[in-house]
Amino acid sequence: MQGQSQKRLRVLSLNCWGLWLVADKRRQRIEAIADWIAHSSSPLAASSYSSERHAGGIEEQGEVGEGYDVVALQELWVRSDYEHVAERAKEAGLVHSRFFYSGAIGSGLAILSRHPIVSAFVSPYPLNGFPLHFIEGDFFAGKAVCGVCVDVEGVGKVDVLNTHMYAPGGEGDTITGAHRVAQAWELARIATEKAERGRHVLVMGDFNSQPHSLIMRLITTNGSLLDSFAETHPPPPSITSAAHRALSPVEAMHAHGITCDSPLNTYSAPKLRKKRSGDEVVLRGGKRLDYILYRSPADSPWQLRAESTSLELTEPIPSLGVSYSDHFALSTTFSFTQQQQRLPDPLTPDLLSPALSNLHGAYRASLASSRFQLRMFLGCIAAALGLTVASSFEPLRALNWLFTLLGVVAGAGGATFLYTGFLGGSWEAGQLRNVITEMEAELQRIRIARVDERGSVEMDDGGWTR
Repeated sequence: MQGQSQKRLRVLSLNCWGLWLVADKRRQRIEAIADWIAHSSSPLAASSYSSERHAGGIEEQGEVGEGYDVVALQELWVRSDYEHVAERAKEAGLVHSRFFYSGAIGSGLAILSRHPIVSAFVSPYPLNGFPLHFIEGDFFAGKAVCGVCVDVEGVGKVDVLNTHMYAPGGEGDTITGAHRVAQAWELARIATEKAERGRHVLVMGDFNSQPHSLIMRLITTNGSLLDSFAETHPPPPSITSAAHRALSPVEAMHAHGITCDSPLNTYSAPKLRKKRSGDEVVLRGGKRLDYILYRSPADSPWQLRAESTSLELTEPIPSLGVSYSDHFALSTTFSFTQQQQRLPDPLTPDLLSPALSNLHGAYRASLASSRFQLRMFLGCIAAALGLTVASSFEPLRALNWLFTLLGVVAGAGGATFLYTGFLGGSWEAGQLRNVITEMEAELQRIRIARVDERGSVEMDDGGWTR
């Protein structure tokens, strides 16, 4: 471990938007991303922006001439795209890589590493959308958290987690965001387990949640994780303040860490023009959905420290005139120091209570939806039987095919509602109950831990400690 205090670790996270048949110019953009990664150790490709000081004293710059140690990629759905990126990445010294499978069409997750990969895992989230919402695709994609353990010379083993979380549901403050709340709880649990093994932990990816959301507060508090962007930048100005209104789109992007829905992104700009001028996303200049989180084991003499965090791939591809992806990349340079790492805010009842309320509401909605779909199943079966019988008494034999077709459609609908109502509904309700039970146990543990401060236990009407 000697000399570890001088050791640096540079990482990058990027959502590639590599949806087959859907994403615009997918192959050309993936080739451009691969080319950028391949030359990421050279001064010319070290940063999308030259070194400059923005408003508020925020300095954004790449580490010129310094290559990446780990690259986490999301939405790299096509295997051949991954193989192309992984092969080109070897030119930058990223000679180790993993592609992770999950669900029916894959997780879309991949990790590239300069350092040897000791082990790898992938853990699909138990709650990941609904089978009937086939256009959203999350249920079939099998959104997951994956990870590798890399052996960094002079440092030891570092666990790197990569995730792409459930997209719908806003910021998790309504029942539509319950699945991402459950995912946040699971992700924090996995990060904690890794750290308890005595390893440094990095958690990167597209969290589909903004910094102030219930989701991100659950992840950082329950997982004891620090946000590299927040640790290396001053708090951004309020979006209603004069200081924010004075910022240019580029300055707002760097001040808020915008990685998605930026007016500077060629794929986001048309969508933003359709929003009303007072919309929060328009006022802020986009969303911060991508993160690099980190923590070190409490008993380690060496602690991870975020030295700098910057946005990358913010300019269009010169030869195409379009952005590299519908997200910008996020890069952080870490050092290892003997200074004690700042602890994030602890998990509190004030945070767990709304999360539990959200999950309880989703649980009740799941049961109601399951009952409705089972009634639809019975209705479809009755319709199929009725159409089959009616076709035998139809005087116009030429119309028999129509009754048969409608009977087949009704039968297929019944089978679908049986699957989504009974199997899917039971699965969702059971997984929600698991998360609710875990959260309630943690809430009780936190409240009991406060007994020593007050010297007595007070019970509320529900039998819980206050």
